[in-house]
Amino acid sequence: MAASTEPRMVARTRSVSPVFYDPPVELEPEADSTPPRMGLARRLAFLTAIMAVLLVLGATEIALSWSARTRLEDFRLESVALANTLASLLMREAPTGNPESLAQGVAGWSRHRLTESQATVYVVHRGVLSPAASSGGPAGAADQTAYRALNRHTTEVHLLGGADPGWQVLVPLGVTHPYGVLDVRVSTRRLQDWARVERQRAYLLACISALLVALGVAVLTARWVGRPLAEIGRAMAGAHRGAQGAPAAPEIGPAEFKELARQYNRLRNALAFREQESAARAMLLSLEERARGFDRLALLQEAATGFAHEIGTPLNTLSGHLQLLRDDFAVQENQRAVDRVRMLLTQVDRVAGIVRAALERGSWPRPYVQNADLTEIATRMLRFLEPAFTDAGVTAELTSRATVTAACDPGMVEQILLNLLKNAIEALSPGNSVQITTCMDETEACIEVSDDGPGLDPDAESTLFQPFSTTKGTQGTGLGLAVSRRLARTLGGDLLYLPSRRGARWRLTLPAGVAA
Repeated sequence: MAASTEPRMVARTRSVSPVFYDPPVELEPEADSTPPRMGLARRLAFLTAIMAVLLVLGATEIALSWSARTRLEDFRLESVALANTLASLLMREAPTGNPESLAQGVAGWSRHRLTESQATVYVVHRGVLSPAASSGGPAGAADQTAYRALNRHTTEVHLLGGADPGWQVLVPLGVTHPYGVLDVRVSTRRLQDWARVERQRAYLLACISALLVALGVAVLTARWVGRPLAEIGRAMAGAHRGAQGAPAAPEIGPAEFKELARQYNRLRNALAFREQESAARAMLLSLEERARGFDRLALLQEAATGFAHEIGTPLNTLSGHLQLLRDDFAVQENQRAVDRVRMLLTQVDRVAGIVRAALERGSWPRPYVQNADLTEIATRMLRFLEPAFTDAGVTAELTSRATVTAACDPGMVEQILLNLLKNAIEALSPGNSVQITTCMDETEACIEVSDDGPGLDPDAESTLFQPFSTTKGTQGTGLGLAVSRRLARTLGGDLLYLPSRRGARWRLTLPAGVAA
């Protein structure tokens, strides 16, 4: 074979730090960092407090307004009665409007008057009402209301505002022809002060009552609503791990919440029963699948025994002819051909050993563990598969330390590498490449095989190492990876698939050996 058609195999002696990758760890979902909301009992208590304050204050305001109106009306009636009584007294003492008599009558009345009242008598002089007597100091001029009472000969009652609120009662004096007007004013300031004090007290009592109501509602809500809902919530939160491990909801609180807890418990029991049925069905399907696999293995074992018996003699004959061919090339001093024939003899002898073990014990040969250089084994397998790499248009590259020693059976390691490299060749397209890396640490040696091909379907990763599971359709048996992992574990190591962004990546781990 021409040298230009050989695959590129580079054995580098540069120091490469061993790289070991941990299998992917499934992360748990992050906890919700949202701050907890106010509980139902607190929300109801808060709303109840607001509603109680508004309702109590509203009712208090209405009651105080009605009371103030009633008292103001009582003051009006008392003011009118007081003004009529004083008018009768003055008309008896001064029937004609004598100013002196009017002054004496007002002075006598003022000694027994109320402190909140004031009386002023206006008499007509040349068509103008002039003050004739007053019980509260100098009197001012008569207003339009006094003239209206005089002209209409009727009693006028008005409510005064401003800084000195009160009732103003205007009564005309005179039997047939009025000669003047009596102006009586009764202050309502004390009534307003009383209403203000009562309103403050009522508001304070309303707030205290609202807070007590809110506290009572909070306590009752926490007991009748909050606690049952919290228990049901905790039970539902525990159901995330599955209905079988979920705690039962306690039946506490009012009848409605007890019924809700009962319905939840019935649902949990029904789901747990369905989960048990599903688990049992899945186990049954798994057992059926394993039974079918055992049947296929039994048939395969029987067929393999027959094949081993039939190919045993041809293998021995092939081995003899290859030895003769090696001797002929040796006589011709063609060392390159001698090396290739020796490599073929090694593989034929390994296959013959497998055949003998299948005929004798019905299983793989027992491992012959020894210290072996994994770099040398990988180089030997690359040279053996050189024609396959060339035909597929795939390049292969080996990167390793100077010596990577493992305690293993070289033949079994070659079989594992043969399966991995064969899978890579079948999956890659012309122009792709395969990278082989050997590395080790204090307790473990490894060989990593990676490529830049299309990689594996994520759905197929869960069944990679199951017997008869293949992604090649009718062209694959589904035994290569299963056998390879079994051989790796027989040697005390393992075969792992490492997820990669591009292509497929495999790691064969073996116990570290002692370098010679």
